[in-house]
Parts: sequence; C-alpha cells; structure tokens
Amino acid sequence: MSKAPATRNYTGYFDAAIAQLKAERRYRSFVDLERIAGRFPTAIWHSPDGPREITIWCSNDYLGMGQNRDVTRAMVETAWRLGTGAGGTRNISGNSHP
Repeated sequence: MSKAPATRNYTGYFDAAIAQLKAERRYRSFVDLERIAGRFPTAIWHSPDGPREITIWCSNDYLGMGQNRDVTRAMVETAWRLGTGAGGTRNISGNSHP
C-alpha cells in the first residue's frame, strides 16, 4: 500500500497571495452602489462608514435610458415573455434573440 500524499496548506498560500496583492495595491475591489430610479445620475454608495448619496458620472448609461419608462417597460415585457438568466457564453449557447 502507498501512503497518501501530504496535505498542502492551500488556504495559507492563497491568504498570502491576496495579502501581497493588497500590499502592492493591486487587489481589485468593487464599490457597492444602489441606483435610484428617477434620480439619474444619483446613487447610494454603501460604504464601510455607512450609506452616502453620490453622483455617478462614469456610467455606460450616460443618457439615463436605463431609467426611461419606455425602455424599462420593454425590458420587463421581454423578461415576462422569455424569462431571465445569464445563460452562458455566446460561443456555446448562442445569442438571445432580442
């Protein structure tokens, strides 16, 4: 019978790697933002110090169409008709018809 291989400390390895990324200021983190329908470009930043109202100037929705009633109504109607979900990569699962 052969012996089982020694257990490796993967948690310690990854903890050290993440600590190094943070020390080098290369660790990526994301801000927790809550958009407010009807108040574009205002949002609530859920910061470590508590929620705070901010203005978002770097959005892909720079025209505010993501809050336009005709646009959101069409999105809801499409979701009711076709369902929702991320699916998979287009290379494997194809494009969604809409």
